[in-house]
Amino acid sequence: MTSKLIRPTRALTYSASASLACCYAAYRLHDRRDLSEKEAEDAHHSLAIFSPQKSTSASQNDETTPTQHHLSNLNQYGVSVVKETLTPAQVAKWYTTTNEAFENASNNIVWNSGRAHFSISKRTSLFSKMAKIGESSCSRNNNDQDGETASASSDRRLGYFWQRKQPADNTSTISQQTEVTSLQDIVKSYFKQHKIERYELTDVQFLNAYPESTNQIWHRDNTCCGLTAIVALKDVRSNGPTELLTGTHKQDFSLWEAFQNAVFEEDDAARFSLGQPLLGVIDAGDAILYDARIFHRGRGYRKSSESDLDRPVLVLRWDAANTPPPGAGLIKTTANTYIGCFLYA
Repeated sequence: MTSKLIRPTRALTYSASASLACCYAAYRLHDRRDLSEKEAEDAHHSLAIFSPQKSTSASQNDETTPTQHHLSNLNQYGVSVVKETLTPAQVAKWYTTTNEAFENASNNIVWNSGRAHFSISKRTSLFSKMAKIGESSCSRNNNDQDGETASASSDRRLGYFWQRKQPADNTSTISQQTEVTSLQDIVKSYFKQHKIERYELTDVQFLNAYPESTNQIWHRDNTCCGLTAIVALKDVRSNGPTELLTGTHKQDFSLWEAFQNAVFEEDDAARFSLGQPLLGVIDAGDAILYDARIFHRGRGYRKSSESDLDRPVLVLRWDAANTPPPGAGLIKTTANTYIGCFLYA
C-alpha cells in the first residue's frame, strides 16, 4: 500500500521539478536577451509620464510646480526623470573628463559585470564640481562660464538689459523659467518631505558600461530614505540602461499586489505604480532620479554599432546623515536579489 502511494508522489515531484526547471530556463533566456531598438524606443516613450510636461508646468491653471510633480513621481513610482540637468556644453565637458579619468587612473577603477566604476574622493576638487551638478539655472549660469568668450558674455549681458526695457508682456519668459527644474531643489524638497534635516552626498562616481557587459544583480542602494541620480553623457537606449522595478520602494510593498498589478492592470500609470520593470532610456544631459530603496540593476549589452563603444554616466547619491548606505547585510542583500528576480519574471 505504501509503495502505491510513493509512486504518484514521486511522479508529482518529478513533474513539479521539470516545470520549475522549464520556468527557470525561460526566465534566464528572457533575462539575458538583448534589448531591441523597438523595445528601447517604446520604453523611452513610456518615460513621458515620469517627466513633468512643459505645457503642464507652464500652465496658469495648474498650480503644481515641476518640483512637486517630481516628488509625486518619487512617492508613487520611486523614480522620476529630470530633463536637461546638463546643457549640451556641460555634457561635452563631462564626457571629456570621464574619458580622461578612465584612461589615466586605472588603479582607482573597480570593475563589476563589465562596468568601470571610478569613485571620486571628497577631498578632490572634482567632487566639489560634481556636487554642483543640477543646481538652479541662476547658479548654473554663474558657475559654468568656462567655455564662454568675453564677447559672448558681454552680448548676453546687453541682451539682458535690453529685455528689461521691453513691455511687460513676459509670458514667454515666465514660461521658460517655470520649465527649468533644478535637480538640487528636488533633492532638498525630498528630504524635507521625509522630515530629514541632515543629509549629505555620500557617493560620487563616473560609471562606464562597455559592450559585452552583463546584467547586474537586483539590489537596493539603501534600505532607508535616499536618492540616486544617474546623469547620461550619451543617449541611453539599448546600450545598457538602468532597469528599475517601480513602486518597490514603498514600505507597504507586497509581492502579491505586485503580481496582481502585473496581470490585471492595463493602464501605464497604474501598472508602473507597483513592481513593473522600467528601462531608464534617457537622452544625453537628462537624469533619472530614483529612491534609494527601489529594486534596480544595470542591464548588460552587446556592441550593435560604432556609437555603442561605451555608455558613460555620472552617478550621485544622497543619504540621510544617520542612515548611511547600504543599510543591509549579506543575508538581506541576497534576499533582495531573489525578490527582484521573482518580480521581473
